Amino acid sequence: MAGARDTLIGYLGWHGRGNLGDDAIYDAVHGQIPAARFVDIPRFPIEVIASYATGLDRNLRRSTLVVGGGTVVGRRPWRKWTSRGMALNRNSGNYAIGVGVEDPGFVGRKSGSDKGELRHWLPILSEFSVVSVRGPRSAELLSDIGLSVEVSGDPALLLPRPRVTAEDGLIGVNVGFGDDLWGHDPARVVEEVSKAVSRLSADGYRFVGILMNRDDRRWTERALAGVPAEIVHPADANAAASEFARCSVVIASRLHAGILAALSETPTITLEYQPKCRDFALSIDDERSLIRTDNVSSATVVDRVGETLADSSAIRAKTRGIVGRLRERLAADYAMLARELDLASA
Repeated sequence: MAGARDTLIGYLGWHGRGNLGDDAIYDAVHGQIPAARFVDIPRFPIEVIASYATGLDRNLRRSTLVVGGGTVVGRRPWRKWTSRGMALNRNSGNYAIGVGVEDPGFVGRKSGSDKGELRHWLPILSEFSVVSVRGPRSAELLSDIGLSVEVSGDPALLLPRPRVTAEDGLIGVNVGFGDDLWGHDPARVVEEVSKAVSRLSADGYRFVGILMNRDDRRWTERALAGVPAEIVHPADANAAASEFARCSVVIASRLHAGILAALSETPTITLEYQPKCRDFALSIDDERSLIRTDNVSSATVVDRVGETLADSSAIRAKTRGIVGRLRERLAADYAMLARELDLASA
């Protein structure tokens, strides 16, 4: 058996850069293979230069590539970085478990998914030992280029379920948009959410703003302007999951706000700012949660909150069952990886 620190995982993701969603994926993956030593695949020129100077590039030749990072497949920069990871380990073992596929129907400012990008991924992913995806739309997109894959769910679903009791009448709010959104007008979305919050506050609901990224603060503050509300920036993904767990319902745009809320079966109104939000919602059979950002209105948000709370028990029960099954699929994929690394009993 390999020693506890002899097995190297070359991890390709976006963790450690101030976004709790990417940190959630990394923490979940690391938690499934704790006996391995994780090292980051160099991406930017300065990191590549440093890898030569420190000998990291030589170490990575005996590593297994694990692609995390969320919505990576179908994006041009990630194709370059994935190919670099495969070259470094000389294609000795490559895994992409629960990855997201960028929908070419949405081209954000930095997505790099135009010009038929996705078709260039077929020869790359065909060299992987395992490819599974976050949701059914991701599976459909890969099927379109000739690759059949299973839906395993987002790896962050493997984080511990929070042991927190939900507070009646407490609504969690998370507003943030990344590089772009449907409708291209974040200010209008925030204005509509703010109007909804004011109406719900008048009905006696309380609010907590939950940041997944420091850039969310300006939008979340504007959404909660005029109502008494604490705004928290959790220290890590587990703390964020606990914040969502204490809410009776969550209004959220960030993808992993919804994913971490699903860990505690907290009903969510998803402001679908990019297709990846729909991809995850469909993976847990929760299309009713979606309001696209180019079609959001305060009235729709208020109505959806009322409908969701009225059906809260059923939503929680269904989410618990589906998330439980996805956790089993993800765990099985990572258990297979551990066995192939001879770490199953490490």
